[in-house]
Amino acid sequence: MESFLTIAQILVLLLLSGVAVYAMVVLVKLRDLLMTVDSNLKQVATKAMPTLDNLEAITSKIRNIVENFDEQIAVLKSSVDTLKSVADNVAAFERRVQDAIESPIMEVMNTIGGVIRGFTSFFNRAVGGRSSRTAEE
Repeated sequence: MESFLTIAQILVLLLLSGVAVYAMVVLVKLRDLLMTVDSNLKQVATKAMPTLDNLEAITSKIRNIVENFDEQIAVLKSSVDTLKSVADNVAAFERRVQDAIESPIMEVMNTIGGVIRGFTSFFNRAVGGRSSRTAEE
């Protein structure tokens, strides 16, 4: 029985040695993997810094462009408002001119029409001896 225990102890020690060796192999591989990750992160950091700096510069330029665009929109809005005001003033002026000219012209046309009707009636009576109204009836 004692020899069985000795053999079991040797077997357990061999198994523990095997597990220890396996753990060392795994830890070496883990260390290599961590070193690779570390070097990759350093490469990413060195390459990302200029990109981030460029991104910051681009963002600053875009901000300036947007601010200038906002200013130009305000100027354009002011110009459009001024143009609208001018168009409204021209339309109002047109109405005033039309009102001022239209009624005297209509009076002159009515007067000319009356004079022409008078001459027509006069010539019809002088020539034919009757008025244009009796000819129409």
